[in-house]
Amino acid sequence: MQTERTSDQPYAERSGQQPPPGDGKPPQQQPAMRHQAVLIVCATIIISALIVFGALPRITQERALVDHTKQQVGQAMSVSVVQAQPGPAIETFTLPGSTEAIQDAPIYARVNGYLHQRYANIGDVVKKGQILADIDTPEVDQQVSAASSNVEQAKAALDNAKEALTKSQADERTASSNVTKAKTDLDYAADEDRRYKELAKQGAVSLEDEDTRHQTYNDAMSTLDGAQSAQRSAHASVNSARAAVHVAQASLNAVQAQLQQFRATQSFKRVVALFDGVVTRRNVDAGALITSGSNSSNSILFEIAKTDVLRVIVYVPEQYVPYIKDGENAHLRFQEYANREFDGTIANVSGGVDPTSRTLQVEIHIPNSKHELLPGMYAQVSFQAPKKVRLPVVPATTLQTRADGGFMYTVDQNNIVHMHKVEIARDLGGQFEVMRGIGIGDLVIVSPSDRLQEGMTVTPVKTAASQDESGKPKS
Repeated sequence: MQTERTSDQPYAERSGQQPPPGDGKPPQQQPAMRHQAVLIVCATIIISALIVFGALPRITQERALVDHTKQQVGQAMSVSVVQAQPGPAIETFTLPGSTEAIQDAPIYARVNGYLHQRYANIGDVVKKGQILADIDTPEVDQQVSAASSNVEQAKAALDNAKEALTKSQADERTASSNVTKAKTDLDYAADEDRRYKELAKQGAVSLEDEDTRHQTYNDAMSTLDGAQSAQRSAHASVNSARAAVHVAQASLNAVQAQLQQFRATQSFKRVVALFDGVVTRRNVDAGALITSGSNSSNSILFEIAKTDVLRVIVYVPEQYVPYIKDGENAHLRFQEYANREFDGTIANVSGGVDPTSRTLQVEIHIPNSKHELLPGMYAQVSFQAPKKVRLPVVPATTLQTRADGGFMYTVDQNNIVHMHKVEIARDLGGQFEVMRGIGIGDLVIVSPSDRLQEGMTVTPVKTAASQDESGKPKS
């Protein structure tokens, strides 16, 4: 039989189990402990609920932000980009030029008078030496007539002087002959005088014969002296006559020169073309009073231009001076011939740069055998030069201008946007050549939006960039 439980038996002994916590304490304390445990559990549950309900919105917001970011990444802004192309290897630069005739000459009158007749008008093609007009010159004609008379008189005076010279030369020859004969007679008389002196000493002849021979000798000496004096006089006459001939010749030369001058002036009564060309100006008609000279008060009779070859004057900026050389080719366009290009050759280059304009004067020659081009036309002259440094070239729409300068946006290999401050080298008309800021091969955003920012992720869409025949890139 089981032993009956008593109140004073321990619970473990009665139940055969381990006593619960709190055993060993008085029974009146057990309900209070259970109440505390319930409170602790409830507090723990409440605190956990507060923590859960407080963190849940934050977690929700973070998840929404992550989802939004993922959505933004998945739907990044699309931008058009173009690859920066290298500039052309051969650079072409165009400059304005003025066309002139290769030879141009205004024609003025060289004599005074009245225009008798005109034979040419503007636009006429004339040849060298062709008569353009005749001028009546009565004063010059009279001067020519008077000078002709003076020449005839001078010729007559010269003829007289020459005749006098001829006569004096003949007299001189006669005197020379007389001197020769007198010398011969003197030699004979001297021999006779010596011989008779010897014979007189020997008594072969009389003293009277000796004296006669001696007197003959003295007469021969006197005759020789007279002949020599006549010879000197004749020689002086020859010199005088020769001087008179020189004077007469000089007078004739003077009046002949004057006559030639008057005739040369008279020849200007015919106005002629100085070279082959075209009459570009004509300012006179028949009956007009003509005054010689090229003063400002005297008008130009005609102006002739040689247009089978034209020259174009171009002023080249200083930076292009190293590329300009004699014999190089140049290409020209004229507004009148919009669809044609004319070839020219650099013929003359100035020896220095103008210190005021910093330009170099260059002369280009263009063949114009068909006379299609006219002097005074405006030309666009294109030169080609090798490019030493090839800078990146991009469309003009890639540039954004702000107060602190120009900017461009590029996209890197990770599709991240970067903003660059750039320096423009040249405006190529629809395109920019960039000195600094971007490089060849960079992807540059075309027409960038105001929403673009540094570091933004975008979706680049490439646009085609090609090059024209000259190698110049275009978008």
